[in-house]
Amino acid sequence: MDQTVPDHERFEREQIAKDCDRRRPDTVEIDEPRACEVVTSLIDEGVVEPIPEQAVLQHVPSRRCFDSDLALAYFHKGWEAGIEE
Repeated sequence: MDQTVPDHERFEREQIAKDCDRRRPDTVEIDEPRACEVVTSLIDEGVVEPIPEQAVLQHVPSRRCFDSDLALAYFHKGWEAGIEE
């Protein structure tokens, strides 16, 4: 650390860095069973709609389609993180 910076400024910078770290999205991996739970929950909430004719799931807010629960769960997680910022 720069020793010429006053202690209170250094403390403030450290606190800001810690706060930014806390706001970063959780990067824990999602396994297939968890992805199925997430997608089922999103369907119940109306965030995702199945399109049986095309065998895909549509993420309603973004209008993106997915043929994999896992891909949809990861996409939604990233999408939520993006709108929170």
